Amino acid sequence: MRQIARNTTALLTLLTPLTLWAGPDAMTYEEARHLVSRTGFGAAPDEISAMVGKSYVEGVAQILAGVQTAPQHPMPAWVDGWAYPTEQVWALGNTASDLFFTNRWMDIDAMQKWWLREMIETPSPLTEKLVLFWHDHFATNAGLHEEPQWAAHQNRLFRTHAAGNFTDLAAGILEDPGTLVFLTNTENDRVAPNENLAREFMELFTLGEGRSYTENDVVQAARALTGHTVDRFGAGTYVFDPEAHDHGIKTILGNSGRHTADDLPRIVMEDPAFGPFIVERLWRTFVSNTPDPDEVARLTAIWRAADWEMTPLLRAMFLSDAFWASQNRGTLVKSPVELMVGSVRTLGITVPYLDDLNWALGDLGQELFFPPNVGGWPEGTDWINDATASARATMLTYMLGYDPEPRQTDGMMMMQTQAASAPAKPAPGDLAIGQTFVIEAEKWGEASGSLAVTLFDVSFGSHRWRSITFGAEIPDPDEIEFSLHVADCVPECFARWHKQTPDPFGWLWVHSQQIRQNNTDWMTDADAEFLAALMGHFPEIIASTAGQRAWTEGAGSGNLLSLQEAETGANWVASFAAEALGPPQGELLLAAAPPAAVGLGGVDVMGMSEDEVERYVEEREAALNISATPRYQYESAGAWLDAVKAGGFDSLRAQSALLAVPLPTEGQRMERDASDPDALIRHIVLSPYYQLN
Repeated sequence: MRQIARNTTALLTLLTPLTLWAGPDAMTYEEARHLVSRTGFGAAPDEISAMVGKSYVEGVAQILAGVQTAPQHPMPAWVDGWAYPTEQVWALGNTASDLFFTNRWMDIDAMQKWWLREMIETPSPLTEKLVLFWHDHFATNAGLHEEPQWAAHQNRLFRTHAAGNFTDLAAGILEDPGTLVFLTNTENDRVAPNENLAREFMELFTLGEGRSYTENDVVQAARALTGHTVDRFGAGTYVFDPEAHDHGIKTILGNSGRHTADDLPRIVMEDPAFGPFIVERLWRTFVSNTPDPDEVARLTAIWRAADWEMTPLLRAMFLSDAFWASQNRGTLVKSPVELMVGSVRTLGITVPYLDDLNWALGDLGQELFFPPNVGGWPEGTDWINDATASARATMLTYMLGYDPEPRQTDGMMMMQTQAASAPAKPAPGDLAIGQTFVIEAEKWGEASGSLAVTLFDVSFGSHRWRSITFGAEIPDPDEIEFSLHVADCVPECFARWHKQTPDPFGWLWVHSQQIRQNNTDWMTDADAEFLAALMGHFPEIIASTAGQRAWTEGAGSGNLLSLQEAETGANWVASFAAEALGPPQGELLLAAAPPAAVGLGGVDVMGMSEDEVERYVEEREAALNISATPRYQYESAGAWLDAVKAGGFDSLRAQSALLAVPLPTEGQRMERDASDPDALIRHIVLSPYYQLN
């Protein structure tokens, strides 16, 4: 393996085609292998044989027609569940917080294995190759935001637009929470513009470094992106903050106007310089390491005429002379994902324990959802050095010796199953709360005080909230100022209030005098009943938070909440509500959602010892492992070799299915292995030439 690291350039110049090519009307075996492998991950003999004899046009059309916008296997259920209460969970204490974030990392691990399974089992490998391409192109590292749901939703965005319209994909990226946080656009406002996202959008996502745009264009684009942020108090989704946005005139690439992020993709894609940078990256992925300027210009013109739809561009690229040229075969170094996933698919290997494959990709430098930086992963020969060359050989050797039987979990996850309980079903008028987090508590004296809590998974009447942040501040004994965050109410609630005091983040404010004076046009009867329940039950809600930590002015977080002080404030709120709104009409149901809803994995961590928590983590890690079986399977190396429909010696038949180019003449003296298909395949797979596509 080391010779590929030391002599890759010299090695590539030695490569010659195995056979003459039949041309576009009827693909040979070698041409079919080239098309299947270049547009996906590896090529099983049956995949190749099914393509032999088709014309270039037919083969490419079949592959493009198979591209999917939805995965074959659904994502984990939590992906579309309530977003975890990241900013509040610390209030529960160290053990709960540690388990919370441990579960988040296990969820990211689950997403990695889900995607690996999708790559291995998909009927459309081009779909997964394109999703991986866009993940690398619009690179964000999940380790920065630690939000598995964001990683999943971004993967869904890439999948939806994998071969669709690039303008739509670029617009989606500018509203993607993971991207906004990774490139610090959440810190971009009109007072202090942050240029990170604007710069990378032009330099790495669309135009390419130094092409057409100027530093002033970056500054102006950053102004257009001001106020495009993420609501971390609510469901962690994109939100536009008009108060933080620069509403002034901006001139971007010669276009003047009061531009926002909604205008940016259109402006960039109307620029004459847009197109070649993306085409070149696709060329280096599918054709060769050296883009042909004339071909890039031709393909860009086709793409522009198609209004930036990806499918016409891909069709033109796959049907180009350069794609099929013999001198471009065996010129691309396989990335770790292409190497490992491609080997599994090519050889028809069942992977019984995807954690092994996931670990291997991390060791080889391509851990899914963790590109090293905004520039993405390495390309071409940058994948190969002495360390990775040795590791690649080790991983392939290990993979060839997989035990086909899945590992047993020995009844794992019993703790989680037993600990999870069905939520109570509220009756009309009942207020159901899954979990309460104290986020702020100030000393309540005779004159002033403040208290704020986040209630997670709340139900009342026909409404359900992922979370409600409720605060009460008393500047003096006769006044109370209330704040309410209800951005993710389902269906919409407090609609009149929102219209009168619109806030992009979903915050509502009201003074006690407004309610006392019956100035409540902004409130429906249902809203009033909900406020009466929330305020009337406030003392019980606060009592349930015994032992939680709260943030206090000057002391920071980490102090246990003083119930005596907090209950004083809660009682004031309840007394006011009874006077102004009437008493609650129903019961208060606490812990009305299982702990899984707040990212605690379905266990009541408050009642568990550290040893029990540790055992739970070990069991969940074991249970998260899933197997993957490619579409084409072969019972043995001999069966795999029999599936190769090309004629000739066994060694040449195997090479035609496994290699983009044949081994040198001296490497063809392998007829001695004809009686040992395992040894033959192992010899070819562990050769440096197997690293090339």
